[in-house]
Amino acid sequence: MEIIYLFDPLCGWCYGFGSHMLSFAAKHTDKIKFTVISGGMVTGERIGPLAQIASYIKDSVPRLEQLTGERFGADFLKDLNGEGKTIMDSTPPSKAFVILKEHFPNDQVKLAHALQNLFYKDGRDFNKIESYRSLCEQLGMSFTDFEVKFNSVAYQLATQEEFTEASKYGVSGYPTVILRHEEQYIMLAHGFTSTETLENTFQSILIKEKLEA
Repeated sequence: MEIIYLFDPLCGWCYGFGSHMLSFAAKHTDKIKFTVISGGMVTGERIGPLAQIASYIKDSVPRLEQLTGERFGADFLKDLNGEGKTIMDSTPPSKAFVILKEHFPNDQVKLAHALQNLFYKDGRDFNKIESYRSLCEQLGMSFTDFEVKFNSVAYQLATQEEFTEASKYGVSGYPTVILRHEEQYIMLAHGFTSTETLENTFQSILIKEKLEA
């Protein structure tokens, strides 16, 4: 049995969902494998300054904070409400995620949320490699090793493979959580879902499908 969490580092609703997914995972990581895949939400023609989508995000912030209990950091909001110069591009943070989860494969849900905190809470620029230093230090990973991999062609290609893998699930948005049992794939959540709702859905599926976690 495996739980697959499809997210994107630049997905605001994934940021709001992160702590709920962490709480859910904490109850089950001893028995179930958790795999997190970055989807490549902002690539190609979608890449551009935060200002291009600032109005959409501003409209979403109050509702997102109310529903999820998560708060956006002052530095992120300063750019959002200011010039919005930060370039929105999913590839750099997704590449960082590929590197980090290779080193810490059992902490993928934790890594995804910690990565998003850098942007939405701390206001770091994902396009600058220095933005990841504090997270590497927090995790006990050599930043020098991280930097070498981040700048390599191999991990650029691995990130594209990550996006390809995510596309195979055919989901229309993030966050999405899927339960896999052998060759059976069952949707647990699509869009923001509270820990309680996610847990109830999971338990209902176990009963309905006569599965044992």
